[in-house]
Amino acid sequence: MDMAQKMMQPDSLLKERAHELFRTVKDAAREADGIEITLTTGQSENLRFGNNELGQSQFGKSRNLSIRLTLDKRQARATTGRLEKSLVEKTVEKALSQARTSPQDPDHLPMLEAQRYHGLDRYHERTLTEPAEQKAAHIGFAIDLARKNGLLASGVLGTNVGNVWILNSVGLEANYKGTNGFYSLTMDADNGNQTGYALSTFADIRELDAGKVAETALERARLNKNQGETLPGKYDVVVDPYAWSETLFFLTVSATAGYAPDFGMRQYKEGRSYLSGRLGEKIMGDNISIEDDAYHPLQTGPSFDGEGYPKSPVSLVENGELRGLASSRISAHRYNDAKPTGHELQLPNPLGETPTNLVVRAKGPTKTVEKLVGELDKGILITRLWYVREVEPRTKTLTGMTRDGTFLVENGEIKKPLRNLRFNQSLLELFSNIESASEPIRNTTDFGGATILQPGILARGFNFTSASVF
Repeated sequence: MDMAQKMMQPDSLLKERAHELFRTVKDAAREADGIEITLTTGQSENLRFGNNELGQSQFGKSRNLSIRLTLDKRQARATTGRLEKSLVEKTVEKALSQARTSPQDPDHLPMLEAQRYHGLDRYHERTLTEPAEQKAAHIGFAIDLARKNGLLASGVLGTNVGNVWILNSVGLEANYKGTNGFYSLTMDADNGNQTGYALSTFADIRELDAGKVAETALERARLNKNQGETLPGKYDVVVDPYAWSETLFFLTVSATAGYAPDFGMRQYKEGRSYLSGRLGEKIMGDNISIEDDAYHPLQTGPSFDGEGYPKSPVSLVENGELRGLASSRISAHRYNDAKPTGHELQLPNPLGETPTNLVVRAKGPTKTVEKLVGELDKGILITRLWYVREVEPRTKTLTGMTRDGTFLVENGEIKKPLRNLRFNQSLLELFSNIESASEPIRNTTDFGGATILQPGILARGFNFTSASVF
């Protein structure tokens, strides 16, 4: 029996532990008129390898208890990673002390009552219990392939299981359990100067096609030899679906304003979002739709928000038009708006609501990345973007660089590799110039707390500003 199997805790024991902790908090917080606890636990395992050698196996176990107390329309939250009774009681006292000295909240609402939830089956036992020997075999295939072709393979195979329990003093109980994982691989043919990258994500490790990941990284590394230069300017591009998850993250938040959520009702109403005042307006191409859908089969995470309110699907952008916003109980009450959509963060929350389960689609028949490349008369194939930063929040202009394989395409065929390029590009302009796309895929991690399903795209007029020397 491996370590992951030994460390597993049955759901019944987790439930019992959550209720035990709630009783401890309740006994210590008799002064409070409202009590909420959120217990999160997790287990992760990462197998790292580099230069064709297995490196290290990292196993981690986490737990966190977050306590929110309300007191005469005041509220405060305190957290602890230690669950001994005495330390939980100290955390309660910390929350009470903060609540006593906090101003009354003009948006105060009573604790959320018990809710009904849609069941989500996102836990896959095999992801947690996959034998270490089998995980090593996935990596071993890539290492053997690299050695046969005179390359070096490096990367990570990671798996994770997470649990969330929310309980409050008016009878709400919400819980979630889910698994996810990723396999990232870089093949290197010339000391970092000729690399190829591939990635796969999964909820069930049996979905992983390790052979395909290895062969993709190998092919891109082979093609990435004798890189040439190209002049800065606007080029038609094909962007691999795994290349731009970090880029898409900036569509939803303002990095220059503390990562405030742009698609949230509160930011919108207060005029702090680049979308403020634009409901009903065209902001992207007619073929683009973006929704927040926690129930999409490729999505991750629970069916409830930070206070336990059930999530509802929200059409954010439909046929290029801004159609909806994420909202919460507080915003619905403050602005006398529609029913909450279940997108509150943990309270107290100064930032407002945020979509956490984005799905990006382009109208029309979906195509493979290979077919998208085949439709490119002259342009550039981007397999990975990195070091992405926000330059101008109102137009969502970003800067960043390509890496691990950037290729000139002519007449639908890859002609030569290029040195890495820096770009300055408005996301709104990019989403107005997408012509074709692949099926959306799940990105690697919950970057910024959101899981984004994004397609590969063929887009016109992507703005490259300079070439690098590497």
